[in-house]
Amino acid sequence: MRTLILGLGNPILTDDAVGLHVARRLHELLGGEDVDLVEAAVAGLQSVDLICRYDRAVIIDAVPDGGQPGRVWRIDGAGLDSGAAPSSHGIGLGQALRLARELSMRLPEETILYAIAVVDPYTFGEGMTPQVEQALPGVVQEIATDLARLWGRI
Repeated sequence: MRTLILGLGNPILTDDAVGLHVARRLHELLGGEDVDLVEAAVAGLQSVDLICRYDRAVIIDAVPDGGQPGRVWRIDGAGLDSGAAPSSHGIGLGQALRLARELSMRLPEETILYAIAVVDPYTFGEGMTPQVEQALPGVVQEIATDLARLWGRI
């Protein structure tokens, strides 16, 4: 089963880069010949174009939420179909997936979005805020454990 780990974010917008960092670490932990890593600063329909060649897609992205940096939401199935997936990039992933289905585009059998709460995804800077940087190891472990359970690797 061909799997994509897609890290979304901009490496020069502080916390917006969290998706890239988490995706890299997940690929190190869970990657193999059948798991690809892609990093991109795209959204909506452009994200759909990246995942359409895979059987399974895991997407990691930042969501502004100053309340609890590092909080992780897993959104899949009905959550993605309803358009409930948060996005700071205009058209949401759910909307893009619905449109892709209406256009009969090939989509992965399974798509999971992990949205990670961040403090500041808007300020130019190559480093994440201290709160998000500190939360990073726990976020990676939480998502890796969840994926290993879902994929039957535990």
